[in-house]
Amino acid sequence: HQNFSAGNNENSAEAHIGINGEANLDFLNIPLTIPEMTLPYTTFTTPQVKDFSLWEKTGLKDFLKTTKQSFDLSVKAQYKKNKDKHIIPIPFYTKDFQVLSTPNDIFIPAMGNITYDFSFKSGIITLNTIVGLYNQSDIVAHFLTSSSSATDALQYKLEGTSSLTRKRDLKLATALSLSNKFVEGNHDSTISLTKKNMEASVTTSAKVQIPILRMNFKQELNGNTKSKPTVSASIELTYDLNSPERYSTATGTVSHKFNLESLTSYFSIESSTKGDIKGSVFSREYLGTIASEASTYLNSKSTRSSVKLQGASKVDDIWE
Repeated sequence: HQNFSAGNNENSAEAHIGINGEANLDFLNIPLTIPEMTLPYTTFTTPQVKDFSLWEKTGLKDFLKTTKQSFDLSVKAQYKKNKDKHIIPIPFYTKDFQVLSTPNDIFIPAMGNITYDFSFKSGIITLNTIVGLYNQSDIVAHFLTSSSSATDALQYKLEGTSSLTRKRDLKLATALSLSNKFVEGNHDSTISLTKKNMEASVTTSAKVQIPILRMNFKQELNGNTKSKPTVSASIELTYDLNSPERYSTATGTVSHKFNLESLTSYFSIESSTKGDIKGSVFSREYLGTIASEASTYLNSKSTRSSVKLQGASKVDDIWE
């Protein structure tokens, strides 16, 4: 079954589409019997397959749960019109280009609010998505998509918001988040512009959890021009790998930091990286560490730099 509708008036314009249906998969329960066969041009013979159920043996029973399947799809888009208008004057000129009058104006409607809704339902999974773009005191964009299912791996939630503030100063802020059984993540960023200063910050974090790997990641970036232009950044990573089938394990961390300062009178930059790992392969243990530091300072009278690198590693009965 399918239906469609659309409308337009002085306040809004919208459209809607709906589709739903049903399917009977009982035929998959009928046992199949395939006789023994000899492949052409060979002496190879395939074994006989007797009372083979596609529903039972292929995993469809665990995935679909029932042979009575149905689905429902709905899509709706709407635009709410804005009563405000932007006025663009159309002047008339003489031949020394002097403006005589402005009898006519062009009126351009201001952007309104746009929304989009999507939903899909079936016996396996339910999906929902909402997207909106809103023009109010701030311009805001928002989306949310999620799923629900008897299978944990198919469940997720992804949400994001971005806003542009135009009062006094200009500010753009963005936030994203993702959640799932195996993956989680967050992202936040802000950029601010004023007549005297620019400031920006970005933060990203992620977590991965699967049977053989656990990992955490975090990244930060900050910068501003308040008293002097400065930029700082950092990255951190931790992981734990355990694969019994391959007789191997590994745990470790990696971190990196970066700082920069600058003025017309001097320039300074610093960077450091550290990492370590410990694990085993076929019961043979190993480990390693590394650390590096570097810095540079420059002004009109002098320059100085330094670099440091240090590392160590070990493999049982082989290397140290």
